Amino acid sequence: MNRANGSAGPGRPALTALIGQNWYLPAGSGTVPAHAILTVEAGGMHPLARRAESAEVIVIDCSGSMNSPSTKIAAARRAAAAAVDVLRDGTRFALVEGTAQARVVYPGAGRMAVAGPDSRADAAHVAAGLVAAGGTAIATWLDCAHGLLAAEDTPIRHALLLTDGRNEHDRPGELERVLSACAGRFRCDARGIGEAWAATELREIAARLHGVADAVENDSDLEAEFRTMMTSAMAKALPDVRIRVSLRDGSELRFVKQVFPTELDLTAEGVRTDRRTWEFPTGAWGDESRDFHLCVTADPDGDPPGEELQLALVTLVTAGTDAAPAPVALPDPCQLKVVWTDDRALSTRVHPRVAHYDGHAELGRSVVAGCEAYEHGEPDAAEAAWGRAVLLAHELGDEKTLRRLRRLVTVTDAVRGEVRVRPGLSTGDLNAAWVTAGHSTQWTEEAQPPPPPEEAPDLVCPVCSRRSAAGANVCAECGHRFAPPPAGPTA
Repeated sequence: MNRANGSAGPGRPALTALIGQNWYLPAGSGTVPAHAILTVEAGGMHPLARRAESAEVIVIDCSGSMNSPSTKIAAARRAAAAAVDVLRDGTRFALVEGTAQARVVYPGAGRMAVAGPDSRADAAHVAAGLVAAGGTAIATWLDCAHGLLAAEDTPIRHALLLTDGRNEHDRPGELERVLSACAGRFRCDARGIGEAWAATELREIAARLHGVADAVENDSDLEAEFRTMMTSAMAKALPDVRIRVSLRDGSELRFVKQVFPTELDLTAEGVRTDRRTWEFPTGAWGDESRDFHLCVTADPDGDPPGEELQLALVTLVTAGTDAAPAPVALPDPCQLKVVWTDDRALSTRVHPRVAHYDGHAELGRSVVAGCEAYEHGEPDAAEAAWGRAVLLAHELGDEKTLRRLRRLVTVTDAVRGEVRVRPGLSTGDLNAAWVTAGHSTQWTEEAQPPPPPEEAPDLVCPVCSRRSAAGANVCAECGHRFAPPPAGPTA
């Protein structure tokens, strides 16, 4: 394991980094991919978070369907007020009513307020008066949030979005256009409530805007969900942490993905700083841990076999590292290494961290495949895909995904992935499983199952040399009786 820690003084915020990989790759096989998991942890960020300048936009779906049932709009009012209540003094914020248009209901006039006791109370009063009437134009809502946040000179920008419907009242292609304009400008967490929203739309919004999409399974949970999301947003302290990957000559970077807590493909967002170096944005950080999957190609041509070689250097950088001291203690660079070998037992090993997230990627694909098959009227294909998903979720210990899959299927044997599709699935249950297909559990040493007990060696017959399984009493070939195993210790 390749670990680097920030040299933090007492109480100083710090980042730590750790790389897990199998160094051994097959010699003589041409260009091969090297996979590694980079774990980044940020700690001690609270002092920075208290001083961080941030801007927040809370977007509440107020379409007519939020009145069916009326518990949705009532829950949305309470959730908006709860989110406002969590805002740190000095935070710039706005409350947006989303229908077929987007209207800034607080503070109004297309501007932002400054959080304090009075403005929080005023905003909560406005939230209590939200009325459900109109259509659903999610792209228009996001465009409004973008305009509000772009006008603020704050390093941390974030939006919360709630919807119970699909993007039905924007022009075709408008959501893609708006997401392209918003990408890299602010982060957005999206939640779906009720039955009629589209998991694919919320997943796309979260992926493009580096947020988390999820389902609110019960209207009564929405207030706590919004409070939790805003608390997490208020804990962000570092506005710009980047992963810098410096390659050796002859190597190429295949991809960089965040794989925990959710999967986000960062590859297309990389910026090339020189011929061999790329930087990838990871957004704002608070006290948290994230995992990233890096894949770099390697070629053994000209390399000595059996020697430890550096394939790439992975460095964490933040604003201010070039001209001024970084606001946090940064770790030393981590090395992504390679050792060329002819030993297949070494070169075919998959590091447990890599295997864990490969398993989650397959789990996500299986959930999505089942949802798509079910929507296309193919229940047998859905059953097969969800069965595979149940097996993988069970192996990975992903209780949240298992719980949501159990609303879609009756599980007869989780270990074997044997399931039956339940009759009359609700759209809400389908969306709840679908929207979290990119979520994951974090790999830890403690979470791994214990290794299987070591098998006893075969017994070799001293008469005919036939091998028999451990514990056999008699050789099946010649009838020789094996000596009984020694008795264990007695009390």
